[in-house]
Amino acid sequence: MEEITSAPSPSAVEQVLHCPLPQTRSTVMISRAGRRMGFSPHQIRELTAPSEVRVVRLSVPSPKRGVMIFWGVVALHNMACGPYKGGVRLASDVDLHETLELARLMTLKCAVTGVEFGGGKTGIRVEWPSIYEAHGRDYETERDREFELDVSLALMQRYAMRLRSLFKRHEYIPAPDMGSSPEHMAIVFNETLDPATVTGKPENVQGWLPGRREATGWGVSRAVMRVWREQHVEPRDCTFALQGFGNVGSWAAHFLAEEGARMVAAVDALGGVYNADGIDVEGLREHTLETGSVADFPGTVPIDPEEIYGVECDVFIPAAIAGCITERTVPQLGCKVIVEGANMPVAPSGIDALADRDILVVPDIIANSGGVVASMEEYSKSLSAEAIARETVLGMITDRIESAMDRAEELAEEQDISLVEAATEIAMRRVYDAMRVRRFI
Repeated sequence: MEEITSAPSPSAVEQVLHCPLPQTRSTVMISRAGRRMGFSPHQIRELTAPSEVRVVRLSVPSPKRGVMIFWGVVALHNMACGPYKGGVRLASDVDLHETLELARLMTLKCAVTGVEFGGGKTGIRVEWPSIYEAHGRDYETERDREFELDVSLALMQRYAMRLRSLFKRHEYIPAPDMGSSPEHMAIVFNETLDPATVTGKPENVQGWLPGRREATGWGVSRAVMRVWREQHVEPRDCTFALQGFGNVGSWAAHFLAEEGARMVAAVDALGGVYNADGIDVEGLREHTLETGSVADFPGTVPIDPEEIYGVECDVFIPAAIAGCITERTVPQLGCKVIVEGANMPVAPSGIDALADRDILVVPDIIANSGGVVASMEEYSKSLSAEAIARETVLGMITDRIESAMDRAEELAEEQDISLVEAATEIAMRRVYDAMRVRRFI
C-alpha cells in the first residue's frame, strides 16, 4: 500500500494563507490518484486548491445584547463542471480548513455522479451555550428549540443579505446541512426571490422538490442494498448499525427496514441503544423526535456511543461525524462493510488500516450523493412550475448511484485499487478535463 506523505513544497494558496493546508482525506486521495494518472505536482495542487475562500462577519440584531457577532467561512472550491454547490453548516467547531475540505469533497461527489455542479460549502460558528448565557439563560437547563430557531433564522437572513449577489448570479447555490433546515433555505429564497438560488426548500415553497428531505438517506440505503445484492444475500438475513440518527441516518434506517434488514444498534452524541434481535426503526424515530436522542428507547440495552465500532453487524453506516474511523478505531470494528453516510467519516489514518482488514468501504462521494442529485433536479426544475413525483426523484438517485458504482467497481478491479480510490480517480478525470478545456489549468 502506498505510503501517505505530505506535499514537499507549499502551494501558492498556502503562501497566501501563511499556513499549510492540512493533510485530509480528500488531499490524500487526490494526491494518490493524481500520481497514478501521471499528473504533475502543480496539477495536483491546482486540483486541491480552492478558487476562493471568504471569511465573513455577520452582525445579527438581538433584543438582549443589541448585536450578536457570528463568524463564518464560505469556501468555493471548484466550478469547472458547474456552479458551486454546498450546504450551510451551523456548528460550534467550524473552521476554515474543515469547510474547505467539505467543499473539496462536494467537487468530487458531483463529478463522480455526473452532477453538473462544483464544490462549495459554508460554515458558520454557532456556540449555543455562549448565546444562551448572553441572554441570561442556561443552555443545560433551559434548552429552548423555538429560541434557537429564531436566532438561527435571523442569522440566516443576515447571511443571505451578505451573499445575495453571489446567489442571484447562480454562482453559489446553498442547501441545508448540519444545524440548518429547509426553513432556513426559505429565508435565503426570501432575500433573492429566485427559487433556483437555493435548494432544499420546504414543501409548497416555489420550486420545492418532493423527496428532497429523504434523498440522502435513500441514496445511502441504495448503496447498502447494492452491496448485499453483489454478495448474493437477502436483506432479511442482514444487519446494520448506525452512528448518527439524524435526517440521513434515520431515513437510511427507514428504507433498509422496509427491505427487511435489522438495525441492531444506533448511537448519537447523547447515548446509544442495542438489540441483537432488531430495533423498531419507526418507534425510534418517534422517540428521538420527542426526546432529542436515541438514548433510553424501550426494548433496548443502553450502550456508550464509542461502543458502536465493536457492534457485530454486516454493514456499519457512520452518518454523524467526520474522521471517526481511524487507525485507533479500525481494530475495534465488528462490521464487514462500511457505507459512508456522513462526509469523510474515515480519516486518512484509517484508509490503509481498513484495507489491511479487508473491510469494504463504499465512499461518501457515492453513498451520500443522493442529496446533491436531488438538488440538481430541484435547481433545474425550480423555474419550470413542472410537478415531479417523489418516486421519480428517488429513481433518479438510484440510477446515479448505480452508475457511479458500476464505473468505480470496474476501475477498481482493472487497477487493483480500492473503491474509494477508484471513485476519486473518476471524479478527478472529469474535473481536470473541464478545467483544461476552460483554461483553468
